[in-house]
Amino acid sequence: MFESVFANRRPRAVAIHLAASALLAGLASMLVFLVWYPRPFDAIAGGATLFLMLVGVDVALGPALTAVVASPAKPRPELRRDLIVIVLFQLTAMAYGLYTVALARPVFVSFEVDRFRVVAAADIEPGALQDAPTTLRALPWTGPQFIAAIKPVNPGEQMRSLELGLAGLDLSMIPANWRDYASQTEAVWRASKPASALRARYPRSAPEVAAIAARAGQQPEALRWLPLMSRHASWVALVAAPDSRVVGYLPLDGFF
Repeated sequence: MFESVFANRRPRAVAIHLAASALLAGLASMLVFLVWYPRPFDAIAGGATLFLMLVGVDVALGPALTAVVASPAKPRPELRRDLIVIVLFQLTAMAYGLYTVALARPVFVSFEVDRFRVVAAADIEPGALQDAPTTLRALPWTGPQFIAAIKPVNPGEQMRSLELGLAGLDLSMIPANWRDYASQTEAVWRASKPASALRARYPRSAPEVAAIAARAGQQPEALRWLPLMSRHASWVALVAAPDSRVVGYLPLDGFF
């Protein structure tokens, strides 16, 4: 195959390699954006930026190296060898890039006192998962799961939680604090704020709030909201009665 394809001019070799690289990147993007980072978490959790940065470089690098080595004057055995090395290098780089994106994937959206927090797989110490409730000891691979994180009640645990917080580990990043979301829905509702306050602060959000309410089968006035935080963005999450289910997200700063 290499003989028939690369015996011609360099532009053809580069075009074929670029097309193959784009196809591979397209397949990878389906995994990332349809499974690991479903909308809008591609923006909230930074998946789009990370994927485009890592995979974009990989897609550009392979054809660029092919342009360097695909000289018509080069003997075919040497050309095949060089192309095999380039492809292996490119596949390795792609695999490492996907591994990095997988580590940063959002695994939980956690209710935490007065906000939601997006928790990435890399935020959690694997050995600490044994301290989580039995149903929460496996990190999901198909988009984030809703949970709640409660404050410790034991004084020693409270001090430890404070120390971890100062070290950058929030309540939601400690598996021992996790609880099923359904057990904390009343606390979510009490902590949330009426949608009217959000529309008053951001008048231009009114049509988007109305659209989210319509999709949820609710009136806009019936919705409430909480800030939604991640390492990459600050949004708001809209919740609806009776079970405080999250029905939509808006790219607005919820701390005002």
